[in-house]
Amino acid sequence: MRQFEMNHLGGHAKLDDQKKKQSASKLQSAATDSGEKPPPPVHDLAGLSCSDHGGPSDDLAQEMIYWSDIPSDDKFVSPIGANSKKRKYLTFEPDGGGFNNIRMSMETMIVMAHSMSRTLVMPPSQGMYLLRKDRGKQRVHFSFDDFYHLEQVGYEHAGLHVISMEEFLKTEAMTGNLFNKTTGDVAFPPHNQTNWDGIDPKPLKEYLRDVTLTPLNWNPGSCLVAFPSDDGPEHFAELDEMMKAVNANFPKIQEFIDKPVPVDAPTTERLREAVAGQIRNLCVYDEEMQEAPIIHFMCYHKMRVRFLTHFYAFLFFESWEQDLFYKRFVRDHLRYSDEIQCAAARVVAAIRDRARRRDPAGNPDGEFDSFHIRRGDFQYKNTRLEADQIYENAKDKLKEKATVFVATDHQQKPFFKPLADHFDLVFLSDFKEELKDVNTNYFGMIDQLVASRGRVFFGCFHSTFSGFIFRVRGYHSQKDKADGWERGVLPESYYYSGKNEKSIYQSYGPLKTPFYSREFPISWRDIDKGIEELSAV
Repeated sequence: MRQFEMNHLGGHAKLDDQKKKQSASKLQSAATDSGEKPPPPVHDLAGLSCSDHGGPSDDLAQEMIYWSDIPSDDKFVSPIGANSKKRKYLTFEPDGGGFNNIRMSMETMIVMAHSMSRTLVMPPSQGMYLLRKDRGKQRVHFSFDDFYHLEQVGYEHAGLHVISMEEFLKTEAMTGNLFNKTTGDVAFPPHNQTNWDGIDPKPLKEYLRDVTLTPLNWNPGSCLVAFPSDDGPEHFAELDEMMKAVNANFPKIQEFIDKPVPVDAPTTERLREAVAGQIRNLCVYDEEMQEAPIIHFMCYHKMRVRFLTHFYAFLFFESWEQDLFYKRFVRDHLRYSDEIQCAAARVVAAIRDRARRRDPAGNPDGEFDSFHIRRGDFQYKNTRLEADQIYENAKDKLKEKATVFVATDHQQKPFFKPLADHFDLVFLSDFKEELKDVNTNYFGMIDQLVASRGRVFFGCFHSTFSGFIFRVRGYHSQKDKADGWERGVLPESYYYSGKNEKSIYQSYGPLKTPFYSREFPISWRDIDKGIEELSAV
C-alpha cells in the first residue's frame, strides 16, 4: 500500500506540486525511520468539509452528502479467498469509452477485487476519452485517485487492499514472479519499465495479457457472476443448482415491474429477479481462477471484451447481507472526491441564491430544476431532439419562468432559445468565479452533481452520464425518505426524449438489458437494511 500513498497522497488538498512532493517525502521518511506503514491520509470519508477546497460553508455543503459512515461495514472481509496464504491480484484495463463508462467498469472491478479477496492493482494515470481539455495548460493524464478517495478507502476497509501498477510491477514483475503463459519463461515488463504514468498503455496491456489469467467468457449480459456465502467448491456448486432450478421455470421481467423482491428474500427469489427474461448462465469463479496468482480483465472492443455494465447487474451474492454491503460500499466510498463535491456545492449554492433572489416570497429555498441534454457524438439519434421538442415533452413537469440548470456538451447557446423563452436558464459556464482554479476536465462530474440537486430533473435516455445523476438522486431519495422510497421510485425524475421512457423512474423497474443504458432502483432501494446482520456474518 505504501507506494500507492506515495504516488497519490495529497491529491485532495489544494497543494501545488512542490507541496505534494514535500508531503510524500515526509511520509516516506517517517515510514522508513519507524519501520511502520505511513499514517492514513488526513481525510474523513464520512462527511464533507470544503474549508480546504474554496468553500462553501459546511452548512451549504451538507446537501451534497448522500453517503453514510458505517464503521461495521469497514470491517467486513469477503469469505471467498480470505484464508489464502498467497497474495493474489486483480488487474484491469479501463473502459475505452467516456468517463461514465470508465466509472461503471471501475466500480465492477473494485467490487470484484473485494469479493475475491484480491489485491486491486490500479491502472497508471493516462489520458481518458473527452478528458483532454486544455492540454499544455493543465493535467490531462489521470488516475482514478484523481476522482475518488481510493487510498483512504483502502485504509478504511479491512477487506480491500489497493496498490499502484508501479508497486505491482516492482514487487512481482521485476522480481521474476511473472511468467509468459505460452512459453513458461520469466517475463519482465516492456523495457523493464515500472512507471507507466502518462505513457501509452498499449505495450503494458499486451504484457499483462501475456502473464495473467484473462477470463474472456465473462460477458456482462450473457452470464451472471455469483458468489456463495462461504468458500469452497461445494458452495459454488450449490449456486449452480439454484440457477438450474430457476431455469426450469424461467421468470419473465413483467413479474417484477412495480413488484420488487424484498432485499432480504431467500437467495432463489432474488436470483429469479436478477436474471428474469434475459440471463440463463452463471459466470463461475472456478478453481482455475481461484488459484490464479493474477486475474486480468481486458477491455478489447475488437474481441467484444468489455465490462460496460453496472456492478449490481453483473455480480450476485448468495447472502443478501453481502449484496447490500457492496451496494453501500459503492454509495459510501466510490463517490467523487471532496474537491469535485465542493466545487459542485459552490455552484448549487449560487444557483439557489439566484433563484431565491428572483422570487424571494415564492421560492425562499431557492429551488431550481435541471436537465442533462446530450448532443455531441452520441450514437442514439432518437435522443437528439431539438430544443422546442424537449420543451414540449417537459413543460408539464416544470414551472414557467423557473430557474433551470442545464448540464450539456452542446456549446452553442442559440440552440437552447426555445427553453430560454420559458425558463431562466443557467449553465456551468455561468459560474466561472465558483470554478476558478478547478481543472476543466472535472466539469462533467460537477455538472452531474449540480444537476442531481434539481427539484425536477430531466435526463437523456441511454446516456450513462444521465444514468449516474439518476442514481445519485436515488441515494438522496432513500436518505430523505422521499415519496415512494420504499419501492425505489424517484420523485420528479424523468427522461425528455419520449413518452415511452419519460416516467420510467416513477415505478419500480427490474434489471433489463442493455444494463448500461440506465440505472435501476435495485442499486439504491433499501440498501441500509441488514447492517447489524452483516457484522455477525
